Amino acid sequence: MSVLPRPAAPGIPRTANAIAAALAPGRKGPFLEELLAAQAGAEQLAVMDRWHLRAVADTRRTDADRERAASLRTGERGGVAPLEAVLASLGRAR
Repeated sequence: MSVLPRPAAPGIPRTANAIAAALAPGRKGPFLEELLAAQAGAEQLAVMDRWHLRAVADTRRTDADRERAASLRTGERGGVAPLEAVLASLGRAR
């Protein structure tokens, strides 16, 4: 059985430059630091996968949903896990 590559979200290629460009300004530095600290290969791909999700969220967020996004990020809505917990669990699943 062969493994097919995951399709990238429309408009944001799964490359370091594209992810960095799509991230909110305060997240670009931490992303690049984490990417540089990761070892080449699977570890760097895992970092890019996690940050790609953040980049997609950053490009789709509008002023109208900032309050909702903040409550999702912190887990203040009932039955919703904080975004950081979900992203951390994705990193452990690999």
